[in-house]
Amino acid sequence: MQAGSRTVMSKRTQTLRGRLTSLVIVAIFGAVAIATASSVWRETAQFGAGKRAELDASAHIFASTIAEPVAMNDKAATLGALRAISYLPTIEHVRINREDGAVFVELGSTAEIRETGNGLFQENSPLSMLSSGTASATVPVRYGDETVATLTLNASTGSLWERIGTLLYDALVAAIFAGGIGMLIAMKMQRAITDPIQRLGLVMGHVRESGDFSVRADPVEDEETNQLVETFNTMLDHIQERDSKLQAHQRNLEKTVELRTREMRAAKDAAEAANVAKSDFLATMSHEIRTPMNGMLAMADLLSKARLAPRHKRYAEVIAKSGQSLLAIINDILDFSKIEAGKLQLEKIPVRPADIVDDVVGLFWERAASKNIDLAAYVAANTPEEIEGDPVRISQVLSNLVNNALKFTDHGHVVVGVALKSGGRAQDEACTLEFSVTDTGVGIDKDKQATIFEAFSQGDQTTTRRFGGTGLGLAICRRLVEAMNGKIGVKSRPGKGARFFFSTTTKTLAAAKPVRQVRDEKRAVIAIEGDATPKMLAHYLRETGVIPHIVEEGAQFGPHIACADMIFASPAFYHVYQKTISEGKAQWVPARVCICELGDVAPDALVEDGVVEDILLAPLSRREVMEQVGRIIDGRLRGKTALATTETAQPDRLCFRGQRVLAADDSAVNREVVKEALARLNLDVTLAGDGREALALVKSEPFDLILMDCSMPKMDGFEATQAIRSLEERTGRARVPIIALTAHVAGKDAAWREVGMDEYLTKPFTLDSLSGVIAQYLEADAGGRAPEADAPADEEDAPADHEDPIAPEPEEDNPVFDRTVLEQIAVMQSGAANLPLRALAIFEEHSREAIRTLANALKTGDNEAVAQAAHALKSMSVNVGARRLGAACGEIEREARNGAAKAALSALCKQAAAEFRETHRALPALMQEFKQSAA
Repeated sequence: MQAGSRTVMSKRTQTLRGRLTSLVIVAIFGAVAIATASSVWRETAQFGAGKRAELDASAHIFASTIAEPVAMNDKAATLGALRAISYLPTIEHVRINREDGAVFVELGSTAEIRETGNGLFQENSPLSMLSSGTASATVPVRYGDETVATLTLNASTGSLWERIGTLLYDALVAAIFAGGIGMLIAMKMQRAITDPIQRLGLVMGHVRESGDFSVRADPVEDEETNQLVETFNTMLDHIQERDSKLQAHQRNLEKTVELRTREMRAAKDAAEAANVAKSDFLATMSHEIRTPMNGMLAMADLLSKARLAPRHKRYAEVIAKSGQSLLAIINDILDFSKIEAGKLQLEKIPVRPADIVDDVVGLFWERAASKNIDLAAYVAANTPEEIEGDPVRISQVLSNLVNNALKFTDHGHVVVGVALKSGGRAQDEACTLEFSVTDTGVGIDKDKQATIFEAFSQGDQTTTRRFGGTGLGLAICRRLVEAMNGKIGVKSRPGKGARFFFSTTTKTLAAAKPVRQVRDEKRAVIAIEGDATPKMLAHYLRETGVIPHIVEEGAQFGPHIACADMIFASPAFYHVYQKTISEGKAQWVPARVCICELGDVAPDALVEDGVVEDILLAPLSRREVMEQVGRIIDGRLRGKTALATTETAQPDRLCFRGQRVLAADDSAVNREVVKEALARLNLDVTLAGDGREALALVKSEPFDLILMDCSMPKMDGFEATQAIRSLEERTGRARVPIIALTAHVAGKDAAWREVGMDEYLTKPFTLDSLSGVIAQYLEADAGGRAPEADAPADEEDAPADHEDPIAPEPEEDNPVFDRTVLEQIAVMQSGAANLPLRALAIFEEHSREAIRTLANALKTGDNEAVAQAAHALKSMSVNVGARRLGAACGEIEREARNGAAKAALSALCKQAAAEFRETHRALPALMQEFKQSAA
């Protein structure tokens, strides 16, 4: 490679040398040529000047000689005189012309004398002489004072070319000599210029090939070339300095990268460890939360499907819906990693918009009532019956907006609405629905409305202190609405309330039902409290063709009653008119519907006395109002049957053939719930407290199916399943279906499948979900139905329908237990099951161990352990109505968490021990009482 570079450099140097030599030779020959031309020109000029002077002189002499013969017109004498001229060697021709131009005498070899030279150059000029080879002179011939003719002489200039040839020969010899000298000079210059450049080129080639910037070019004597060499060496200095800095920076960068890599690796390990810890925490929290939720929702589901009075059934439905909403929130919390990763998935299932609005209003009704805020719902007539969407997400957004509205509203009303904005008139047609929440609260400034949906943003800086909250709710709402292809917005004025609204684009699965119209003009009087509910009810009545009139509180409404066809009023209204009717001052003609709140027993007496013909429970829903109008139109108001225990329509549920099922769970509450649920399905249940006990039962008894809790002490459900499968392989037993009962997020972990379980069921479960999973493995009874909860055997012993089940604590002979709590437990039982007795038996067994745990914790002096033990005993005591013992344990827990001294806690524990003894002394009699009641 280097040899190639040298060859290229040598060729370039030779080229430079050749060009330099050519330049020197050209310069020398050019100088010689210029000097020769100058000499020729100068010689020609001098020759011409002499020749002209000679001819002029000769011409004047001959002119004076021939003047007389010419004047006498004597040609012979003139020719004689002219013959003397012919003896001159350079004269070639002589001619005499008269005044009129005619030739008088002509002598010589040239036939014609050129008067103007060759026509290109001035006569007798050096160029004219060179081109024509002759010179001429013309003078007048004067005789006396008179010009009689002109004399023209034409002489040869041949000697000029001889002189020029001599000059050119001399110049050629001089040029050859000068060229030789020039060659010597050029060779000397080549060495002085090209050799340093060649050496500089070699250095450049070495630097380029090797990358070694430490070499330098040697200085030279020539100033200009040396300047080039110094510039090149300076450039190498700068490059070498730059490389040194880059190498130093690279070494520092490598150290920095290595340090950052170690830090990132440590951060990555910490993040992975934190992620594992988070997953473990979520798994633990999932199990701990879902375990009590299982008991609550399963019992609520059983209770809501029992034969109850409408009011009691409404209680159970609210409990079940509230529990489902709480479960949805828990699932959102446990599944927040999807939102962080941008993997939020929405369901597309049938959704009833009206039901979502009614459910949200029902959930917040009690809170609104406690603040004297009128919470109402309005479902527009054009709203489709069913749409495709995600009910949980829509409900979540609505709930968040209602929660905010109630938080920022101190008086007035909150209205939750839904209406069809576009499309959706027919099935499977695209539609856009708009949900809204309107309040009369504090309002929002216009400059704050643009940022209200950003994270951690609130109306003003005092909002958090005044109303609480983190400012995340509306930001989450915006993300959910955008995920549903919708938009969210707000319109508000400070002090005038706010209207939040959001839309969702979907398709209609079932179009809106036509509204039933009254046949004739009907009028209705509305006399209920609130500034929103009466208006919403009036809207619904107008849709049916009824003309409503709202009677304000304290107004005279007698004239309106006289022409009314129906009345929708509160109990207070009917109490006033009951007295009026009894005095005979008015005749009660209209259809009378009492609107009351959940838990209000005042309408019961009005129905019993015939003052009221039907009942509507607030909050009012569109479906219930339309059904009530239909009953009025048909003349079939329910009367007392609105209060009586009725057989509500129940969906068909599988009933099995008494197959044997083993249920393993470490929670006593869960075991009771599972046992009760399986008994409803006509299954023979055997319970186990952990995996070891379940394995022992499987070894000794045959089972048709096993429900296995995954998280249990001693041996968990996974280990127990593996042991059962191993037992089946060794002994050749038939494979028993095993269903995992998991409180973790369903389907997230496939470990249940890997150990040999056949299916999973997430806690909390319902009867429908439980029966559906079991039906995959056990044969159901054809045409059979699961037994429902029985009504009281003797209607005389059953509590009156108008009695409030949530009554103040009664004054009893034995105040140790609150019988109301035990009666509520009894409502949940099915058939001959005696849940209160079983609950007391479980309390009797576990409370003894709990009091010993409390005593042992007190001895250790660990306040946290004391608080936990007291909390456990308090919970089980309150659950069976042992409120005095529960209160004593609650005091211990509170003081222990506040860091009370051991002496103070010891005194409180002595008091709790005394209450424990009193409770257990009263327990046998109470249990005997429930045994006799069951018998």
